[in-house]
Amino acid sequence: MSDATTQKPRKSAVGTVVNLALIALAFGLLALIVHQNREKIRDVLTRKPDLRLLLVGIAIFQASVMLTFLRWYALVRVIEPRFTLRATFLLGFIGYVFNLVIPGAVGGDLIKAAYLVRMRIRKTQAVASMVIDRIMGLLGLFLLATVAGIVAWGMATPLVQRLIVAVWIATAAGFLLLACIFGRVFTRFLGLKPSPHSKLGTITTELNAMATTYRARLDVAALALGLSVVGHSLNVFAFYLMGRMLFPAMTTTLGQHFLMGPLTLFTMAVPLPFGALGLSEGVADQLLGLVGHPSGALAMMAFRILMFCCGLTGAVVYLANLREVRGLTAAAVEIDRELIEGDMTDEAPAVA
Repeated sequence: MSDATTQKPRKSAVGTVVNLALIALAFGLLALIVHQNREKIRDVLTRKPDLRLLLVGIAIFQASVMLTFLRWYALVRVIEPRFTLRATFLLGFIGYVFNLVIPGAVGGDLIKAAYLVRMRIRKTQAVASMVIDRIMGLLGLFLLATVAGIVAWGMATPLVQRLIVAVWIATAAGFLLLACIFGRVFTRFLGLKPSPHSKLGTITTELNAMATTYRARLDVAALALGLSVVGHSLNVFAFYLMGRMLFPAMTTTLGQHFLMGPLTLFTMAVPLPFGALGLSEGVADQLLGLVGHPSGALAMMAFRILMFCCGLTGAVVYLANLREVRGLTAAAVEIDRELIEGDMTDEAPAVA
């Protein structure tokens, strides 16, 4: 008891230092990008932006975010038919705020998992719905880039072609991983055993829970993948509009954005604060520069405006439900601790 008491503050202090370091790194990277593009920023500021494109971009990005909520809704309904659209959008916006604008907080996915546990859904199933939702989100992104790569192969430069091949490999690896999960390859052939008292055993338990829950509902998995592709397509289109807003004479086509855009947006999955602030701008500058974009970094900064406008909507929902969020945060922290320590218990939760 005393050991646990003495360890908690130490862990909290280390976590605070790490979070502050990551925030400093993110803003440091952003400052570097701003310095490198200072002349282009001055040039953009001399022109009046087309605010109509900004408003359309905000609407498109908001629609894309809502599609991610519906994707998760379809996956959760497999394990809990009582789950409502109201709860989906409530938790979706709150989770978006946690993931984007509350650095160092428990992840938005765990907030949603905590809500499912309150509904008497087993923790393994709740976490499994989060994991497969993330997998489908990334697969949809790679699948979109794969299709774009097939279309653009003949006109791509050798360097871009190498990137396309890398995307194809990543997409194939993603589908292979999903097949291994649904086929329980890790348990059947690698000898991994589910266990609530070890990290590897906890991971195996989660994978088995996912296989048991979703391999009989491949139609729902396919629907989630389709929603992911559509959502990422909307994001790429919104990204393109931000480029047009900043650079009216831009010659980089929408098709070229569909080739490089998914690779750029993938970097936002890197665990840096505020959606990999600074890193994604640097990657966007490099990748979109290969297809003649005036400044992928500035376009990414404009895309951030869309993200934070959606974050404002989430913040309103968050503040309107602050009391409930506090309770869910405490439950999410416990789930996070169990996942990290490999001590996930799966008994049915008590009624609150």
